[in-house]
Amino acid sequence: DDLDLPFRTSNLSFPDNQGIQTTVMRLLTHNMMRNNSAAAEGKGFPLKITATEIRVDQDDSADAQRQVALVKGVLDSLDWPALVQAASEMGLSSLPPQLSQEMVNDATFMQALYHVLMNVHLVKGILTCPVTGREFPVVDGIPNMILEEDECEQVRM
Repeated sequence: DDLDLPFRTSNLSFPDNQGIQTTVMRLLTHNMMRNNSAAAEGKGFPLKITATEIRVDQDDSADAQRQVALVKGVLDSLDWPALVQAASEMGLSSLPPQLSQEMVNDATFMQALYHVLMNVHLVKGILTCPVTGREFPVVDGIPNMILEEDECEQVRM
């Protein structure tokens, strides 16, 4: 069942969390994460998502203007190809491969993008560095990005 969005979301599951709010990792958060160990040589992005549990919250579109403003405010910080890849790895394969100015000016599209960034959550899975293959587990929506001691001695700053 597709939501009323300008792209398909039919591959997403909507688990019944029975009103329990848990901490979860948003796609917006994922877009900013990387493996900063020296072994990644500054190229530990984007982290590949292997999801075993996701959650999609229903959108509270009571304040559409605020949602659009938030998305417009983070657009310059987003790596669009990484977002498209991450969304696909989470079962959402309909984000356009490129973001056009026309889409940015379309309030309906921007609200849908807000939904993807803020309401699609990785609850359980693994984030894998594309360079080193290092796996970072995600449990209860919390990614464990703690490096081993030998990795810390050579961390890139």
